[in-house]
Amino acid sequence: MKRFRLAIFLLTVLLYLSGCVYFNTFYYARKNFNSAESKRIQAEKKGTKSVAQQEYKKALEKSQKVLDKYPKSSWIDDALFINGVSNYYLSDYSKAEKRFRELLADYPKSKYVKESQLYLAKSKLMMDEESDAMVLFEKLFTGEKDKKIKAEAARALGTYYFDEKDYDKAEHYFQTLVDSLGDDQDKIVAQMNIADGYYARFKYKPALDRYLKVLKNKIDLKTEYKATFRAGECCLYLYQIDDGMNYFNKLISNPLMYDSLQAVKLMMAYGYQLDGDLARAEDIYKSVADNNQRMTGAEANYNLGLIYQFDYEDYKKAKDYYDKAKTAGSGTAIYQDALQRSSDIGKLQEYSKKREFDSTTKPETLDSAAQTQYLLAELYLTQLDKEDSAYNEFQAVLDNFPHSTLAPKALIAIAVMKRDYFSDTLGFDSALRKVLADYPRSDYTEEAISLLGLSGTRADTGYASYYYRQGEKFALDSATIDSARYYFQIVVDSFPRSKLNNQARFSLLWLTETYQSPSDSSLYYAYADFADSFPNTEYGKIVDKKLIVKPKPQKQVSDTGNTEAPIYAAADSSDTTTQQFVTPEERYYIDPDGNKIGRIDQDPIKVDREFKFPASAYSLKFSDNLYLYFQIKINPFGDVEDVRLMNPTSSDDLNEEATDIVRLSHFNTHIIPPELMNSWFVYKYTIVPPSLR
Repeated sequence: MKRFRLAIFLLTVLLYLSGCVYFNTFYYARKNFNSAESKRIQAEKKGTKSVAQQEYKKALEKSQKVLDKYPKSSWIDDALFINGVSNYYLSDYSKAEKRFRELLADYPKSKYVKESQLYLAKSKLMMDEESDAMVLFEKLFTGEKDKKIKAEAARALGTYYFDEKDYDKAEHYFQTLVDSLGDDQDKIVAQMNIADGYYARFKYKPALDRYLKVLKNKIDLKTEYKATFRAGECCLYLYQIDDGMNYFNKLISNPLMYDSLQAVKLMMAYGYQLDGDLARAEDIYKSVADNNQRMTGAEANYNLGLIYQFDYEDYKKAKDYYDKAKTAGSGTAIYQDALQRSSDIGKLQEYSKKREFDSTTKPETLDSAAQTQYLLAELYLTQLDKEDSAYNEFQAVLDNFPHSTLAPKALIAIAVMKRDYFSDTLGFDSALRKVLADYPRSDYTEEAISLLGLSGTRADTGYASYYYRQGEKFALDSATIDSARYYFQIVVDSFPRSKLNNQARFSLLWLTETYQSPSDSSLYYAYADFADSFPNTEYGKIVDKKLIVKPKPQKQVSDTGNTEAPIYAAADSSDTTTQQFVTPEERYYIDPDGNKIGRIDQDPIKVDREFKFPASAYSLKFSDNLYLYFQIKINPFGDVEDVRLMNPTSSDDLNEEATDIVRLSHFNTHIIPPELMNSWFVYKYTIVPPSLR
C-alpha cells in the first residue's frame, strides 16, 4: 500500500513539473515576443525601422519548442502566431507564411485570425507574390471592421501602388488614412505620399497644397525639411518665384538645416535664374561649385554650363563648365548629359572650322566636307535647339556643295524646316519640287515624292529604288527574268553613286545562278570578282559561302592566235602564292563596301541596360572571357545605328543578347574625325562567363 501511494505521489510530481516546464517555455516565448514588439512599435513611431533581433530570435526558439513538444497545448495558436511574426521580422518570409496559413487552417476561431491574415498578405508581398498579397489586402480593406487592420491594409495597398507609380490608386488608399483610418503619424505620412505622387506627375499646384497641409502638423525635422523644400520647388515651377524664395530662405535661416545648405542654395540660384537675375544666379552657382566637389558642385557647374550655352551663347565657357560637371561620376544623369553637351560643343567647334577648296580638290574631299557641314546643321537642330543656325547650315550645304550626294538631303531638310518651324507650306512645296527638278536621280528623290504626296502617281519614277523594285517584281518568275535583268542593269549603269548599285550587281549574279546555272566556271569567277570588290558586305557573306578561295587576277597574256585567256584563273592548291586568303580576323576590319576600317578603343559612355547571360547559353563551355567582334556604325550623336556581329557563337540567344547590348550603347564621338561620322568601326565586346562573375 505504501509502495502504491509513493508511485502516485511521484507521478503527480512529474506531471506538475512537466506542466511547469511547458508553461515556462511559453511564458518566455511570450515575454521575449512582447519585448521585441514593444521596441519595434516605438522605433516605428520615431520613423525608423529598427528590429529587436535577439528578442525575436529567443521568442522564435521558445515558441518552436512549444510547437514541437506540446502540439496539443491550448496555447498552440499563440505559439503559431508568435512564431510566424518572429519569422517575419527576422526576414524568413516563407516560414512566416507557412505558420500563418497553418494557424488560419487549424484555428479558424483564434483571436489571431485577422492579424494572421494581415501578416500572411505582408509575407506574400515580401516573397514577391504581389498579386496574391493585393487580393488579401483588398479583402481586409473592404471587409474588415477592425480599424487597425483596415488601416494596415490601406497603408500596404497605398505603398504598393505608389511604388508601381500608379499614383491615382495609391491616393485612394492614402486618402482613407487621412480621412479616418490613420493615427496622426499615418495621416502625415499619407499626406506626404499623396503630395509626392502629384509632384512625380508634375502636378505642382495640388502637390503644393498637400505639402502645405503637412507643414501645418507637428512633424519631425526631416519631414519639415522635405515638405518645405518641395513647397519651394513647386512655387518656382509654378512661377510663384517670391513665394518659392521665401520657403528656401526659411530653410537657410534654420541652423538645424545646415547640412542641406548647398542644395537649398542651388534652388535659390535657379529661382534667380527664372527671375532673369543671371548675375546673382551665377554668383551662387559658382559659390556652390567652389565649395563642393561631388554632386552639388557638379550640378552647379552643369547649370552654369546651361547659362553660358543658352543665355550667353559662350560655347567655350559652357564646355568648360560641362567638363567640370562630369566630376559627379559616370553613373549619374548629370554626368551623362554634361558629357553629351560637352561633346556636342566639341563637335560644333570641329564642324565649324573653315576649310579652303579650289579646282584641284578631290570629289571625295568635297563630299566629306559636305557631310561635315550637314552634321553641323543636324547638331544645331537636334541637340542645340538653334533652328535658325541649322537652317543656315543646311543652306550652306546647298550653296557650297551643290553636286554632293548630300545636297538633295539638305534641300529636303530645308523643306521640312520651312513647314514645321516657319509655317511656310508654299516654301515646303517649292523646295521639294526643286529636289525633283535638280536631283531627279538622287536616292532622296523618293522621299521628296512621298512628302509631296505624289507616291503612286506618274511622278513616282526615275530613281534607283524605283527601278530596283521593278527588278524584284520580275525576279521571282523564270518567265520574266529578262525584265528583271533589264531593271537591275539600269541601276548598275545609271546610278553609280546610289546605295543600291552594289545590291543590283549582286542581283544580276543571283539571276544567272538561279535561272541559268552555267556549266562553265564563269559564274564562279563573276562571284569571285564581286567578292574581291565588295568583301564582307551583306551579300558578300553569301558569296563567301560559295567561294572558299578567291582567285587572284592573272596578267593578260599576249595574243598568240589561241583563244583569249580568262581574266581570272583558278589557282593550283599547291601554290599558295596564287591564292588570296582572307583570314577571319582580317575580315573583321573590312566594311560592307570593302574598305579597311579601324577599331573603337573606348568603352561606351552609356549602355541603356545591363547584359543578361542567357540561360540557354550556360551549356557553352568557356573558362575565360569570350570576345565578340562587331562592326558598328556610329552616328554624330554617339548612337549605334547599325550592328554586324562578325564572329557569332553557337548560341543564337547569346548572339542576340550581345548584339542588342551593343546596339543600345552610346559612344563619345568627340574623338572621331567628322569625315568618319556614320562610318563603320570594329568594336570588341567582352563577355564574362557566369563562372567568373
